Amino acid sequence: MTLERPMFPPRREVETVEPITLPDVFCTSLVRIERIGSARRLVFAVPENSAPETPLRVVVTRLVLPAEVLAEIAAQLLEAPNDAGTAATVALRYSSTVN
Repeated sequence: MTLERPMFPPRREVETVEPITLPDVFCTSLVRIERIGSARRLVFAVPENSAPETPLRVVVTRLVLPAEVLAEIAAQLLEAPNDAGTAATVALRYSSTVN
Protein backbone atom coordinates (compact mmCIF):
# COMPACT_ATOMS: atom_id res chain seq x y z
CA MET A 1 0.00 0.00 0.00
CA THR A 2 1.32 3.44 -0.91
CA LEU A 3 0.00 6.95 -0.45
CA GLU A 4 -0.53 7.16 -4.22
CA ARG A 5 -2.41 3.87 -4.51
CA PRO A 6 -3.89 2.85 -1.14
CA MET A 7 -5.75 -0.46 -0.98
CA PHE A 8 -9.38 -0.36 0.03
CA PRO A 9 -11.82 -3.20 0.69
CA PRO A 10 -14.29 -3.90 -2.12
CA ARG A 11 -17.11 -1.37 -2.13
CA ARG A 12 -20.66 -2.46 -1.52
CA GLU A 13 -23.22 -0.54 -3.55
CA VAL A 14 -25.22 1.69 -1.24
CA GLU A 15 -28.07 3.82 -2.47
CA THR A 16 -27.58 7.54 -1.87
CA VAL A 17 -30.51 9.88 -1.28
CA GLU A 18 -30.63 13.64 -0.80
CA PRO A 19 -33.77 14.31 1.26
CA ILE A 20 -33.15 18.05 1.40
CA THR A 21 -31.44 20.28 -1.10
CA LEU A 22 -28.07 21.40 0.22
CA PRO A 23 -26.49 24.58 -1.11
CA ASP A 24 -23.33 24.38 -3.18
CA VAL A 25 -20.39 26.27 -1.72
CA PHE A 26 -17.89 27.77 -4.15
CA CYS A 27 -14.30 28.04 -2.96
CA THR A 28 -11.02 28.88 -4.63
CA SER A 29 -8.47 27.62 -2.13
CA LEU A 30 -7.80 25.03 0.52
CA VAL A 31 -6.56 27.10 3.47
CA ARG A 32 -5.48 24.27 5.73
CA ILE A 33 -6.07 20.68 6.83
CA GLU A 34 -6.49 20.22 10.57
CA ARG A 35 -6.11 16.93 12.42
CA ILE A 36 -8.99 16.15 14.80
CA GLY A 37 -8.25 12.75 16.30
CA SER A 38 -8.73 10.25 13.46
CA ALA A 39 -10.60 12.83 11.35
CA ARG A 40 -9.45 15.74 9.23
CA ARG A 41 -11.02 19.18 8.85
CA LEU A 42 -10.50 20.82 5.46
CA VAL A 43 -10.95 24.61 5.56
CA PHE A 44 -11.82 26.33 2.25
CA ALA A 45 -11.89 30.03 1.34
CA VAL A 46 -12.46 32.63 -1.37
CA PRO A 47 -10.58 35.89 -1.91
CA GLU A 48 -12.07 39.10 -0.52
CA ASN A 49 -11.53 41.96 -2.94
CA SER A 50 -13.10 44.90 -1.14
CA ALA A 51 -9.69 46.32 -0.24
CA PRO A 52 -7.18 45.48 -3.03
CA GLU A 53 -4.25 46.87 -1.03
CA THR A 54 -4.94 44.31 1.73
CA PRO A 55 -5.34 40.79 0.29
CA LEU A 56 -7.69 38.71 2.39
CA ARG A 57 -9.21 35.23 2.20
CA VAL A 58 -12.61 34.54 3.72
CA VAL A 59 -13.41 31.05 5.00
CA VAL A 60 -16.61 29.83 3.36
CA THR A 61 -16.88 26.24 4.52
CA ARG A 62 -15.24 23.48 6.55
CA LEU A 63 -15.46 19.80 5.74
CA VAL A 64 -14.76 17.18 8.43
CA LEU A 65 -14.22 13.60 7.37
CA PRO A 66 -12.37 10.46 8.46
CA ALA A 67 -8.72 10.42 7.35
CA GLU A 68 -9.26 7.22 5.34
CA VAL A 69 -12.02 8.92 3.34
CA LEU A 70 -9.62 11.75 2.52
CA ALA A 71 -7.15 9.13 1.22
CA GLU A 72 -9.94 7.54 -0.82
CA ILE A 73 -10.88 10.91 -2.35
CA ALA A 74 -7.24 11.52 -3.27
CA ALA A 75 -7.04 8.08 -4.88
CA GLN A 76 -10.18 8.78 -6.92
CA LEU A 77 -8.74 12.12 -8.06
CA LEU A 78 -5.54 10.39 -9.16
CA GLU A 79 -7.60 7.98 -11.28
CA ALA A 80 -9.67 10.81 -12.82
CA PRO A 81 -8.76 11.90 -16.36
CA ASN A 82 -6.72 14.95 -17.36
CA ASP A 83 -5.82 17.72 -14.92
CA ALA A 84 -7.57 16.22 -11.86
CA GLY A 85 -4.50 14.05 -11.23
CA THR A 86 -2.33 17.12 -10.90
CA ALA A 87 -4.70 18.61 -8.33
CA ALA A 88 -4.73 15.35 -6.38
CA THR A 89 -0.93 15.22 -6.31
CA VAL A 90 -0.82 18.72 -4.88
CA ALA A 91 -3.48 17.78 -2.30
CA LEU A 92 -1.52 14.68 -1.28
CA ARG A 93 1.67 16.69 -0.85
CA TYR A 94 -0.19 19.29 1.22
CA SER A 95 -1.92 16.73 3.44
CA SER A 96 1.35 14.92 4.16
CA THR A 97 2.64 18.07 5.86
CA VAL A 98 -0.28 18.32 8.29
CA ASN A 99 0.55 17.70 11.96
